[in-house]
Amino acid sequence: MGNFVRFLREIRQYARLMAVIAFLTVINSALTLPPPMILRYLTDHLMQRTSVNLPGVFTLITGIAIGSSFVGYWLTYSITLLGQRFKQDMRRKLYAHMQTLSLGFFEKSQTGKLMSNITNDVASLDQLIGGGFVNVIQDTVMLTAVLFIVFNIHAKLALIALAVYPLYILNYLAFIGRIKKTSSDVRDQREVLYGDLQEKLAGVQVVRSYAKERYEVRQFVGETRNLLGLNVRMTSLSTGLWTIAEFIGSGCGTGLLLWYGGKLVINGELSAGSLMAFYGYISGYIYAPTVRMIQLNDQIARTNTALGRIFYTLDTKPNVNDKPDALVLPDVRGDVRYEGVWFEYETGQPVIKGVDLDVKAGQMVAFVGQSGSGKTTMVNLLQRHYDVTGGRLTIDGHDIRDVQLKSVRQQVGVVIQETTLFNTTIRENIRYGRLDATQEEIQAAAEAANIAHVIEALPRGYDTRIGEHGIKLSGGEKQRIAIARAILSDPRILILDEATSSLDSETEGLIQEALDRLLVGRTSFIVAHRLSTIVKADKIVVMERGVIRESGSHHELLAADGIYAGLYNQQFKVALEGQAESPQAIAARAEL
Repeated sequence: MGNFVRFLREIRQYARLMAVIAFLTVINSALTLPPPMILRYLTDHLMQRTSVNLPGVFTLITGIAIGSSFVGYWLTYSITLLGQRFKQDMRRKLYAHMQTLSLGFFEKSQTGKLMSNITNDVASLDQLIGGGFVNVIQDTVMLTAVLFIVFNIHAKLALIALAVYPLYILNYLAFIGRIKKTSSDVRDQREVLYGDLQEKLAGVQVVRSYAKERYEVRQFVGETRNLLGLNVRMTSLSTGLWTIAEFIGSGCGTGLLLWYGGKLVINGELSAGSLMAFYGYISGYIYAPTVRMIQLNDQIARTNTALGRIFYTLDTKPNVNDKPDALVLPDVRGDVRYEGVWFEYETGQPVIKGVDLDVKAGQMVAFVGQSGSGKTTMVNLLQRHYDVTGGRLTIDGHDIRDVQLKSVRQQVGVVIQETTLFNTTIRENIRYGRLDATQEEIQAAAEAANIAHVIEALPRGYDTRIGEHGIKLSGGEKQRIAIARAILSDPRILILDEATSSLDSETEGLIQEALDRLLVGRTSFIVAHRLSTIVKADKIVVMERGVIRESGSHHELLAADGIYAGLYNQQFKVALEGQAESPQAIAARAEL
């Protein structure tokens, strides 16, 4: 119930529109009250063969119908408008909040589940807006007015008609627990389905490369079958709830009403018209709203899980925040210092342990080491995807925790191995580095990245759409577009995560040329796996289990014959055996 109360607080911002809906609902409810009384008037007068104002009855009924149609139209329009506005704002709020969350949140969350949170969870709130808010107002007005009317017609008969209400409560209690449980299971299974579907569609090349199409279809069918079973169970429980509720009203309640009411008519204690009016009010205005209220509770139970997921996401706090007095980082030279830096993802399990590192503006620094040594964590800390848990990390003497996140990331560019491009034009992908860039600046960046000639050879040039994840481009072309984007953003500090790995020699050469242009005058950090790419680095930092074991130039570290020399010799073992060259000779050749 707490989620529903919070939902009501969220929807309060639409108070004016809700007031209009409430007003129209009251008018609409009032217009539905006269027909049973008109029927009472006609029945009693026709049975007694007394004069009846039939033109007046016709005019009244026609007027009510016209009024109901007019009010009903605007009521439906207003409800739809409220629902669409609320969903749009809730999706905007969810997406905007996700943009503030730390990298760790996305590492732990499946993309498909986050998409389901924004789309399906929010869409399900329509049931509460249209079927909940409006029905509560309408049925409250209706029940209040009708109870007053029927007790004035015949109090004892009204009590007889209401005697079935305990059965409604028992029926509700019998079903609601199972409905809540099954609703949660449906939501969980739907998220599993969407998450797996997103992953497998994104990895379609891997699926086809291993000829696993049939296997994936079987997996998908299995998941959809599970979802089908849960949806059928959900439908069965919900239908059972309100079907029994309808039987209680239309069967038991109506039967008691007509039995006792018929005796009253026979005994002359109640007119036939009054019994018909009573029947109309009780069956249509007492029992029906009761069934709708039970359905509302069903809707609340079914959407409670969706509300819980929405509010869980909104309540998730980013691990990295701007301080209230955070300053804008001014244009920097690029001096970077790690001063006794500690960091841990999980409490008590440090992955960076008291690291000290001084990098001067314009230097190229390479991090090397085995997987899990802390290389990527070091550059993630520099981008403030995480904050250090001990020590300081400064840029030009500014502790990056004291400056605004945006101003840090605007001056730290990134080119990674797994290039991220968007399903839009090449122009828009390059311009993402700086949205106010001119076409001339975009073309200049493409030239510097050695990709302009490829783009201009395409039929639509810079207006070519590249498909999801740039699927229409080769790996090298995607990498060069990412480099063009970084060139356009003109960062003072640049991070490269093995930007030339897994490419052919010619493409690697083009990318290395582009990177050489990009690196000029910038402080750069390279996460290296192929040691041949870092022989020109000013400083190579060898990491092991979160600490710096060695630091120096390529030649210095080879001469020291330590960890780096061992890694280097291991990588070039085949070349050494085939060409009988020393690591120093290979390094010298690589520098040419």
